[in-house]
Amino acid sequence: MKVLVAGGTGFIGQHVVRELLARGHDVTVLVRTRPTNLPAAVTVRLGDLTDLSEERLDTIVAGHKGIIVASAAAVAAPRGADIAAFFHDANVAPVARLLAAGCRAQTDRAVILGSFYATLQREQPTLRLAERSPYIASRIEQAERARAAVDAKTSVAVLELPYVAGTTPGRQSPLEPMVRSMSVGSADMLVYPGTTAVVTVTQTARAAVAALERRANGNYPVVTANLPWAELFTRLATATGRPPKRIWKLHPRAIELLLRWEGIRQRRQGFTIGFHPAQWSDLHATAMVLDPDIARIELGVEPDDLGEALR
Repeated sequence: MKVLVAGGTGFIGQHVVRELLARGHDVTVLVRTRPTNLPAAVTVRLGDLTDLSEERLDTIVAGHKGIIVASAAAVAAPRGADIAAFFHDANVAPVARLLAAGCRAQTDRAVILGSFYATLQREQPTLRLAERSPYIASRIEQAERARAAVDAKTSVAVLELPYVAGTTPGRQSPLEPMVRSMSVGSADMLVYPGTTAVVTVTQTARAAVAALERRANGNYPVVTANLPWAELFTRLATATGRPPKRIWKLHPRAIELLLRWEGIRQRRQGFTIGFHPAQWSDLHATAMVLDPDIARIELGVEPDDLGEALR
């Protein structure tokens, strides 16, 4: 199958590309700058989804049977910008444009790497996630607008991903800065009091390719394990050779203060975080868990080796 991958050089995208090649697919990547870290078998198309002309986009998409959107979503907006408009233009509109081009080219399947905040919103609507955090709202709208951009013949699978563990050459793990920020000297570690879902980058790539091959159509939370934050951070710190001697669980209001401080730091650098501080802190003090059976049963993807991914 000829597959176009948007964001094929990213932290997850590189693994998706290699999984596609391993399963015999013909892969094209759409990237902003020419990559140096992809296999020679990959066809490269240069372009930015936010400003490609419709004609150029149609030319790039032509001939592809499947599309995978693995490009990273923006989580911070420029300071002073209309934050709702920014997240729509950065996270929603480009994906809808790409899938609309795929529909015109008779592409019959697409996979979007989304966020598990959409799962939490769906399962716990009283959290009002989309109402209070513009980033989360954009991720939910991303899936809705993508489906609205295609016809009934096109399947759209949205993989709702939690924190992703693993390693990718040239890319920083999203968990790495969290561990650094939570370490206190060489002995202590601060942790969130709740539980979170975690998925390996390898399992994510397998799930993306499986969803494409099966023409899956729907929302699919993908998780390797649900862990207390204390266990997750302890395992990560131990893997670096510095196991914590003491673990301090943060009160939700302390988490909120940390996020507000991060917001101040970001604003000094010219950005605004797309999360509501109190809401984000409450989430990390509770259970952000996913059902591992959904991807296993519906996509045929078994849980991966989390220990190896964390190492």
